[in-house]
Amino acid sequence: MALYANVFAVAGEDTVNEERTMILEMLAAGKITIEQANQLIDVLGEKPLSITEEWPVQKQSFEEKEPDQGYRVHQEVPKRTQFTFDQLIELSEHEVDPMYLKELREAGLTDLTVEQIIELSEHEIEPSYIKALREGGLYDLSVDQVIELSEHEVDPTYLIKFREGGIFDLSIDQIIELSEHDIKPAYVIKFRQVGLSDLTLDEIVELSDHGVKPSYIVRLREAGLSSLTADQIIELSEHDIKPAYLKALQDAGLTALTFEEVIELSEREVDPAYLKALRGVIS
Repeated sequence: MALYANVFAVAGEDTVNEERTMILEMLAAGKITIEQANQLIDVLGEKPLSITEEWPVQKQSFEEKEPDQGYRVHQEVPKRTQFTFDQLIELSEHEVDPMYLKELREAGLTDLTVEQIIELSEHEIEPSYIKALREGGLYDLSVDQVIELSEHEVDPTYLIKFREGGIFDLSIDQIIELSEHDIKPAYVIKFRQVGLSDLTLDEIVELSDHGVKPSYIVRLREAGLSSLTADQIIELSEHDIKPAYLKALQDAGLTALTFEEVIELSEREVDPAYLKALRGVIS
């Protein structure tokens, strides 16, 4: 500490001096470089190191002090991030890059706790990613949720589109599942808009994987087939059975057909009008 007696006198005796002193001690011990020390001090919202403060590191001795050349020009920075003496030590021990702290501050992320900053840094979450989430109105996400979304490469705009479409009840795990299956938010939103809210997420994923459009399901239900399972809907779609064909069968009085019989009639291209006329003859 005696080594820095003169430096402390130059730095001033104020409340920030303790934080600045700790940074100078880490600098003298070789734990951080001059550049990193300046970055940390910049995060505190203070002036960069003076030539006097850099001197012990540059010379590795406290030789006769050179004339004080004053502080370098310091640009305006966003709102200051407050760190205590112990917090700065904790950030250093977890090797949080000073530049990372600066990027968080420049992104306006000044409300994060030290623990959250450390966790985000260890998972290499870009400040720009968090900023994009917040700009989309996603302030209610926890740090764990942000990390999970980032690790699964979910684009912030993906979540934003769901909320813009009025969907707020999906969990983060469900969002990730939809994203991994490359299901567009518009696809899920369309299901809600046409009243197909009784389908589960797994069913929606399955229907999407087989290219079934929500409008197809709506037409099936309009034809009276409202109790079909997702697998049955997929099978009808894959056999290219039109809802209009099913409706024509019903109009022909064929309401007791099994699911398999409908598929067979369609594959054999049996005209419902023919079946209706036939029933008229034999009835």
